[in-house]
This record gives sequence, structure tokens and C-alpha cells, in this order.
Amino acid sequence: MSAVPVVTPQEALALVEAAPRGVLGLTMPMCSACMLLPASLGEVRRVRPDVAVAIAEFASPADWEARERLLWPRGIHVSRASVPAMALLVDGEVVARRQGGGPAGVIDAWLAQHLGPAAEPLGPGPTPGELAALDAIGDHLAGQRAAKAMRSPEPGV
Repeated sequence: MSAVPVVTPQEALALVEAAPRGVLGLTMPMCSACMLLPASLGEVRRVRPDVAVAIAEFASPADWEARERLLWPRGIHVSRASVPAMALLVDGEVVARRQGGGPAGVIDAWLAQHLGPAAEPLGPGPTPGELAALDAIGDHLAGQRAAKAMRSPEPGV
């Protein structure tokens, strides 16, 4: 399994729009769930090789501004509070949207509602590749927990 590369919103949209069937992942930097999406969608791509998969990262203010032109006319609405998110396109048209990330089996179950079953079913839990991705962001998660703890008042205070 190889992770799906993360590209600009323009590149990702062009790739999935050009395919008969495509999944567009929407992410932003430093979002923990977004950091796991490449591994999850890599697993989906493995069991659905006929589906184009691309991940758009909204890394700059210009990327966020481009939503109005790139995504909103297609009925895809995303904000900093709603990533990761996904859209399923069939023949260039959005047919389904999903908030949230993986694991891959959950994403594939969502796709199965619209595309039928995958060639190889995925279980509901994380795959070894997803667990490895989770391990890889352990320091990031620990930093988030520490920052959250510093913002939260101590119980009973």
C-alpha cells in the first residue's frame, strides 16, 4: 500500500474530474485526522484501482480563497472546522460528500453505497498501513494533547 500524495486543490480536482470515478480528499496542514488520510485513501485505492484518488491540501490563504471558484460551484463546501472531508465524483459530477477521515474500511463502506462493493473488502478497523501512519504522527498528537491540557483548567478549580 502506498499513501496517496497530497497536492494543491487545483491539481487534485483536475485529477478526479478527469476520471470516470474519483475520490477527492480535502485536508489542511497540522490537522491530525488529515495527516492520516493519505494512508487511509491509499488502502481504498488499493482495493478500488479503478477509482482515481487525490488529496487537496488547503495550505495557504490563496487555497482557501480558491474554494469559491473550485469547489462551491460543485456543491463541495469545506472549512477549517470541517476537514478532513471527501467528495465522490462520477463522470466529473459530485454524487456524494463525506465529513471525516478513516479508517479505510469506513471510507470504503461509504463508497460501496454509491459504487458497489470493492474487489477486496476492508475491515472496519485500521489497516497495518494506517496504524503505521498513526505511529508516525505520535509526537504531533502528544504535542496537541499537551497544548490542550494547558488550555483546560484543572478539575475542581
